[in-house]
Amino acid sequence: MPRPLWDEWMGRKATRRLARKILPDLRWNQEIWGETVREQLTSPVRWLDAGCGWRLLDKDLDPLEDDLVRRAGTVVGVDLDLPHLGKHVNFSLRACASLAALPFADASFDLITCNMVAEHLPDPSAIFQEISRVLATGGVFMVHTPNTRNYLVFANILAKKLLPRDLVLKLVHDGREEEDIYPTYYRANSERALRRLGDSVKLQPHFVRFLTQPQPYTRFFAPAAFFELLFMRATMTRPLNRFAATIMMGFRKPYTKPAGCAACAA
Repeated sequence: MPRPLWDEWMGRKATRRLARKILPDLRWNQEIWGETVREQLTSPVRWLDAGCGWRLLDKDLDPLEDDLVRRAGTVVGVDLDLPHLGKHVNFSLRACASLAALPFADASFDLITCNMVAEHLPDPSAIFQEISRVLATGGVFMVHTPNTRNYLVFANILAKKLLPRDLVLKLVHDGREEEDIYPTYYRANSERALRRLGDSVKLQPHFVRFLTQPQPYTRFFAPAAFFELLFMRATMTRPLNRFAATIMMGFRKPYTKPAGCAACAA
């Protein structure tokens, strides 16, 4: 079958038609993440984006990213990758540092975000400790990361263990350059793991949300994509939402009573 005909009836075009029928309200999880961050920017805040890379959101979301930066009072990006940090599209205040040793004073920020970074942390406990230290009392820490209960994420973990890296890179290729694909550990990638990490540094769960991937992995073959789209639709409602592609979780740093404060105890 000629390529245009395949694409029209069995390939990507056919999959797009199916997606419009089965998931007409499907939205990009990066857009939902950005809008959720915006809910925290009702007034100027001191905001740190941890592991900022070279942009706050994925490509094609420039207007939303620009709006977020305008709403915040002070925005700082931190990343250990200096070349990416140097070309950030929106942050003028940037620091090249490890998330396990942030170069900021205690309680420096009211909002800290971590977008598609937690899966790359070899020691998330140390990072959560630092995040808690620089987060102000009453502040919010937000994480968006792949969900290990999702079939695609689980397949990626399995492939890493069984297949050569070159082949894995081909399988997960999504338009990124190879230097933009970092090692993954998946040590903070379930609701239980995130809650445990938050508890360990006295950060209280504020909200949790599970998001579906924006398109089926099998989009190149419409018959397979049809069943994947049905499963994606199922993961948009409880109880199957726990198998969605990504987790978005927020924590709040609680107010604490000063030690020995008789007035507080009264």
